[in-house]
Amino acid sequence: MEPEDVVHVLRNMVSAVKPSGLVLDLQVIRPDPRVELDGRLVCEIDGQPLFRLADAAAEAVDAAVADGRLREEAVDDHDVRKHYRTGADLVDDFSGKERKLPAEAVPTVRALRRPCVVRERCRLRRLATYAPKLEE
Repeated sequence: MEPEDVVHVLRNMVSAVKPSGLVLDLQVIRPDPRVELDGRLVCEIDGQPLFRLADAAAEAVDAAVADGRLREEAVDDHDVRKHYRTGADLVDDFSGKERKLPAEAVPTVRALRRPCVVRERCRLRRLATYAPKLEE
C-alpha cells in the first residue's frame, strides 16, 4: 500500500459519513515500538514502514480539519500493548511483515521464555463532519 492509497481511502470515508457523523481515527505515532519484558526495554522496532503510511493518513486528516470537512473534537495519546506468551511467539508474529525486529536482537527476543509485550504509542482522534448550514 502506498501513502496516496491511504489518502484516497480517507477521502472516500469522510464523504460517506452522514452530516454530524463521527469518525474515529487511530494512528500509530512516534517513538518507535518497543519490545519489553517486565517493563524493561529489550529492543526497539523500526517503525518507519508503518509511520510512512500513518504520516500520510494524519496529513490527510489534518487537511480535512483545516478545510472544514472535519472538526476535531478530542485527542487521546496512549500506549497499546500486544502481549506474547514467549519471545519466540513475538518473533514469529513479525515474520513476513514490513516492520522488522533488529537482526541483532532476534536471538535475544527468541530466547525469552516468559511473557513479553510490544508497546506502541497511538493517537485516537474523535472527529465529526459538519452539519449542513440551514438556509434562512
